[in-house]
Amino acid sequence: MEVRAVLLDTTALNDVDELYRRALIIMDEDSKSQIEKYYHRVDSVREFRISHSQIFADRYGVPGGLIGRLLPRLLLKARGVSIPDMKFAKTRAGKPYIMTSSNPPVGYNITHDNGVVAMVSSTGLDLYPDPPAYRLGIDVMLLQLPKRDTFTGFVGVFSEQLTNLERAVLLPPPPAAPLPEHEQLRRFYLIWTLKEAYTKALGLGMGFDFSRIEYDVPHDAVRIDGVAPRGWEFTRFELRNELKDGRAEEYVGVVARFLGDDIERESRVRVAPVQPEWLLTDGAARFLETAIEELATSNT
Repeated sequence: MEVRAVLLDTTALNDVDELYRRALIIMDEDSKSQIEKYYHRVDSVREFRISHSQIFADRYGVPGGLIGRLLPRLLLKARGVSIPDMKFAKTRAGKPYIMTSSNPPVGYNITHDNGVVAMVSSTGLDLYPDPPAYRLGIDVMLLQLPKRDTFTGFVGVFSEQLTNLERAVLLPPPPAAPLPEHEQLRRFYLIWTLKEAYTKALGLGMGFDFSRIEYDVPHDAVRIDGVAPRGWEFTRFELRNELKDGRAEEYVGVVARFLGDDIERESRVRVAPVQPEWLLTDGAARFLETAIEELATSNT
């Protein structure tokens, strides 16, 4: 398993505009058409004060955006596939997968939030053989509380998608003292990213009841419908995105992957060390430069 994360300062998008245009040139025509829809949409909504994070999501981050398309293409380029031979499709539920024939096969999944786009990939014996999309999912989220909201109110919005235990983990009942704000946000987003990563791995749409998934953060225990999920592995990790103005964004993420019914695994979530060897990070400018250099030579 490998996770590759691209970090971008959403307050300084102009710094990568030229690289954006150069990288767009090397994309296939269908991708260019889809990406340019995001590009022009950004230009048209600036007057309505769309936030920088929304601009990033539309233009760079979503699977239909530039970085979201470049990540799996670099993955295939490393396996010797030229751009014209890179083929992608989606399941009926909308989960993207690689159509290009590969031996051994490769699975991937992409996520984005604010200034981060991340892709998990797996191949060979590390990938459970259930094509085409494979049971592999990832999600990342920025630790932030929406403006003009309290944490109690924030949790209340999602209450029906949380279990009783999760609500108690986030808002300990009296006489327990309230959690520090950072820990409140860390616990909430770990719970949410695990739920997202699991359903993305399953390749399901929005109809899955998140309250069926329970993540006991203090004990790093996962239950699905009250039972430890057999054959599944969950790994949580953290990212830090340094911004140009001196501030830093903190993110949490979870990878969910199915290893097989015959695999005996504890129901506990694996906690990644500070800099795991399987987690690679790049600034957006460096990533785009690399993509331009590597993919331009394969666009034949």
